[in-house]
Amino acid sequence: MTVGEQARAGDKPDRGEPGVMAGKTPGVRETPPPGPGELQQTPQEIEGPFFRLGAPQRSSLLEPGDKPGVILSGRVLNERGTPIPGAVVNFWSSDLYGNYDMVGYRYTGYVVTDEAGRYELTTIIPGYYEPRNARHIHVKLQAVSRPVTTQLYFEGEPGNTDDEYYHPALLVPCTVDDAGVKHGTYDFVIKQITEEENVTAESLAARVGP
Repeated sequence: MTVGEQARAGDKPDRGEPGVMAGKTPGVRETPPPGPGELQQTPQEIEGPFFRLGAPQRSSLLEPGDKPGVILSGRVLNERGTPIPGAVVNFWSSDLYGNYDMVGYRYTGYVVTDEAGRYELTTIIPGYYEPRNARHIHVKLQAVSRPVTTQLYFEGEPGNTDDEYYHPALLVPCTVDDAGVKHGTYDFVIKQITEEENVTAESLAARVGP
């Protein structure tokens, strides 16, 4: 049974166990458990190679000659489940052969969520590279929040559960259309900074003194 047939049949795929480094990497902020009435926040992971500022805003990362590999869509939500408009979501990945662009912006770009907190991206399924076993896309997003850095894995791709950074909560369930393109949905959940947590002129003056 294909991935698409599984989804249509209502079967839930086995997401597997976390890799040995998932959620345990030094310097990566641990995702706290949800509070009462809150959603579980998206796990954070290593930034990975070659995140670069200055990438273009675009909803397709396809280069000339590429065929779409995956159409990824979803929402950015806060911890209470409220959609966040205007969230900036950066994506970057290797090419089909596991190579990252270190001087330009191939397979790199960002999108901004709409009024319903939704985003959509069309890109390739990138190659894998040593020492990683899973094909993955890196993500960095922010929306009146700390920057949240993570990565996504795609259902049906070999090597997912062999990867030491693989996290089951970051597996994107996918269907496959007649052209072989995967369609995946993933909702990011991040904690926004509240007014009480913002630094105001009064609180700053009280902290640093006259």
